[in-house]
Amino acid sequence: MVPESDFHASAPEDSGMMHQELIAKLGLPLGELWNLTALTADCRATGRWSSLLTVKPLNLTGGVASPANATALP
Repeated sequence: MVPESDFHASAPEDSGMMHQELIAKLGLPLGELWNLTALTADCRATGRWSSLLTVKPLNLTGGVASPANATALP
């Protein structure tokens, strides 16, 4: 339980955690478990640290969940 969370008042049934608010209610993917090692290596090699990271759901008719399907463009 996270009583000081900004999400606690809007989602007391979630104990103030934001995952259900962001994922289920707003459809936002969370990138907390993404492996960006290759992107980091490319940034170090080129000295360029700006990139585009885009995330779209898979096109699954009737699907209720989808992997993040993230793509990084250095």
